[in-house]
Amino acid sequence: MRLLSCLVPLALLPFTASQAATTYTVTSTADSGAGSLRAAIQSLNANTAENSHTIAFAVGSGQTIQVLSNLPAIGRSGAFVTIDGSGSPGLQIDGLSTNRLLFSFENALFSVRDLTLTRGFAGGGGCLRSGVDASASSPMVVARVLFSGCLAGIQGGGAIYAGAQLTVTDSVFLDNQVTLIPTVASGGGAILKAGAGNLIVERSTFVDNRVLSDGSGDAGPLGGALYIAGSSLNHAVRDSGFSGNRVGNPGGTAGGFGGAIHLESGGLNVERSFLRGNVADREGGAISVAAFGNASAARNLSVRNSSFVANSAGSGGAVQFANYGGSSGVLDIRNSLFERNAASGGSGHSLRMGDNVGSFNLSHTAFGAIGLDGSTAGTHCSGTANTHNANAALQGTSIGCGTTALSVTTLGLAGSEPTLPAAQPVAFALAPNSPLIDAGAETASLANPAACLTSDAAGSSRPQSGLYGGPIRCDIGPIELIGPMFRDGFED
Repeated sequence: MRLLSCLVPLALLPFTASQAATTYTVTSTADSGAGSLRAAIQSLNANTAENSHTIAFAVGSGQTIQVLSNLPAIGRSGAFVTIDGSGSPGLQIDGLSTNRLLFSFENALFSVRDLTLTRGFAGGGGCLRSGVDASASSPMVVARVLFSGCLAGIQGGGAIYAGAQLTVTDSVFLDNQVTLIPTVASGGGAILKAGAGNLIVERSTFVDNRVLSDGSGDAGPLGGALYIAGSSLNHAVRDSGFSGNRVGNPGGTAGGFGGAIHLESGGLNVERSFLRGNVADREGGAISVAAFGNASAARNLSVRNSSFVANSAGSGGAVQFANYGGSSGVLDIRNSLFERNAASGGSGHSLRMGDNVGSFNLSHTAFGAIGLDGSTAGTHCSGTANTHNANAALQGTSIGCGTTALSVTTLGLAGSEPTLPAAQPVAFALAPNSPLIDAGAETASLANPAACLTSDAAGSSRPQSGLYGGPIRCDIGPIELIGPMFRDGFED
């Protein structure tokens, strides 16, 4: 999966507050003094008469502000604060791998957009943090921000630590890291989401983020890119890509779960996303769902129109799901793709169901080769599916989990691997002769687990016209091939 060097420009998010914002303009790239970012933060904090504030930049294009000591915490209770880099395209704020960057404290809303945050360092949230605990956390909105080389310690969140609602759109997280010490369970190489409120990630890219222990003992690293500890049932990842993220556990007996994403509690919906080449030393090469801090919490995972390619772990090469504390959870996988994932322990090369999965639905999903090189014989799924319908498996492999499947000699994938940052659709195309075409149900429904979804990874409706003149049926997998009739609005 390739990483493009720039973010896709999109319209600015609207900023809503109770009154017109007071603007503090940064005119100097110096660490301190008149016109500096530090001075702007100090002026904002001193203005107790107003609640709406914007820090803007007028330092020219391609400039870097090097932060020589921790920047002050920003804001106060009830304040609306925006950090807006759009006036200086290519702006970077650099913590030199030793200093904290942006720290939001008690604000009603904290927004960051159109800049790069790099090499920030803190105990939690190396480049951006909301509050010291849930009572002092600010809801945050992040748009068109590149986070690179951000570093965090035992509190987690290599790039971002969020203790309240967090919405991330059109952003890139590259090469961020959390390093843990013995007996500490934490993680989120890119983002740690704790506390109340949802984590919403849309059209964003996570590449080469990682959570590692320092090697001196039994730490509990979790979630190479995302560690979700908040109990909301409405966390969501949409139209996003995860590649090369890793959670390590050298010699330890805890952690090492969720190469890209670890869900500790609550519910997560993964839609129209591509997860490739992520690695977990123990469980869930791409996604792990399991409890450590709160064993009795309910956990639900929904995967729709998404692709898992060449992920690896000890078990659950792509997805590991377990409710160890005894609470019953729901796993729902529909119209997705599993290709060349690997479990070194042999248990669930694509999927592994652990304890207390109250309901597991598997529908309209395609399973290709097993093993990173595609040459491993074995079974994709370990566990038992409660309901299953219209799935397909490559000959020489078995889905498992008590399912039946259409056996195919090829999946008939076409085109190049999706490019990151994630262009649409975040999925392989189907060749016109793919056996997955018209191999599903005749009806589409979000509520009926036996039906296909009502739209695909490209946003096209399901089902499309029957390609071969037969009944109109859904395709298996993330993409619905648009037939020759009405592809461009006219009969060909």
